[in-house]
Amino acid sequence: MKAKRLSLLLIFFSMAIILMGKPDQSEAGKKEFVGTYFTIGDEDETPTPVIVQIRKDGTYLTVFGIQNTTLAGIVFTDDVGIWKKTGKNKIKAQTFSISASPPTESSPGEVVGNCIADHTITFTDNFQEINLTVSGKCYAPDVNPVDPGDAPVTAEFSGSFQGKRLNIP
Repeated sequence: MKAKRLSLLLIFFSMAIILMGKPDQSEAGKKEFVGTYFTIGDEDETPTPVIVQIRKDGTYLTVFGIQNTTLAGIVFTDDVGIWKKTGKNKIKAQTFSISASPPTESSPGEVVGNCIADHTITFTDNFQEINLTVSGKCYAPDVNPVDPGDAPVTAEFSGSFQGKRLNIP
């Protein structure tokens, strides 16, 4: 009787392990990528610093040094999006941002576009340095960039950046 209970318990725990399965493969190795990086590069040939934050929950954020200036001809929000691991030392991210004409004395400014961008980030083996490339498209303010249909692209942009991880000394 005791052996039968032990066998049933073993079967129960074995089934539980099988049903739970392996940890999600997308979680494997994520911790190496997580961090904040300071990069410098160019976007459309304009020298640009960019702060990149890669979060454990899958959130990806960038803050561009030129985003609230008229150097790009427009002002735009932080890029906010998601990321996933695509290789041993590589991730891909997709982000949204909103662009606007800058305010002037005679105009408060206005939203001029909704943008979507693809980021490819490659890390050194010790995950202390990154190379980032980005390219994106903007659409009219009434167009969802996830599904623009046949809406015309109002602007395109691209850039490449190199940087280092922020570490607490």
